[in-house]
Amino acid sequence: MRNTFRKMLATPYALFMALFIILPILLIAVYAFIDKDGAFTLLGNFKDLANEAALPKVVKNSFIAGFATSAICLLIGYPIAYYLTKAEFNRTGVLIGLFLVPMWVNFLLRMMSTKAVFNVLGIPMGMGTVIYGLCYEFLPFMIMPIYTTIQKIDKMYLEGAEDLGATPIKAFWKVTVPLSLPGVLSGLTMVMIPSITTFAVTEILSNGKLMLLGDFIYSLKAYNLNMASAISLVLMILLAISMLITNKFNKDGEKGGGLW
Repeated sequence: MRNTFRKMLATPYALFMALFIILPILLIAVYAFIDKDGAFTLLGNFKDLANEAALPKVVKNSFIAGFATSAICLLIGYPIAYYLTKAEFNRTGVLIGLFLVPMWVNFLLRMMSTKAVFNVLGIPMGMGTVIYGLCYEFLPFMIMPIYTTIQKIDKMYLEGAEDLGATPIKAFWKVTVPLSLPGVLSGLTMVMIPSITTFAVTEILSNGKLMLLGDFIYSLKAYNLNMASAISLVLMILLAISMLITNKFNKDGEKGGGLW
């Protein structure tokens, strides 16, 4: 009886997954392997994609923006996440809430407001303003997994390091950092992939001067949905590989990564 009740409760979630996650992914896979006439093609769309003159520059801009955003978010987010685990007055989650509050505001409103500030300050729109907008948008996605991972680290590891004569700084580098690597990898995945596939940020904060993979896909769907599906499929495969790598380093999710 209890199992039947649980299955009933899970039914809406299963339907949601089927309609809004599994079905779209299947449609992308189907369109990636058929041409405009509906005929099956194994590599036709991918070959056409490789011949796109704008693709190399788009990929270059995407990875510059993605790596820069991920690096900046990590440099800013790790110290913040570490501090939040140590702050006495964060026990009720007040500080975490402050980092999450901006996410309640509409994404486009935040980007338009940021653009207005840049215009007032006379800052020219380009790659720098785009990276700033991406960091502003995705910084919480770096902080939260690192914060959660550090918070789960057993305090006995740090106490053991101190008992063996390690200074606080050495204990941090030899214990906390290695054990927090799963959170770092999760954060990098959650920041990198959205950064290189976004399109609203670049459109607003570069005045349409830059095009990332998200913009490229959006432009393709107007005249070649099959090619747009092909590049989307490639990105999904890259995301799946990233998740597999993250899971490999996070086999022990409760204790974190391994010690050096």
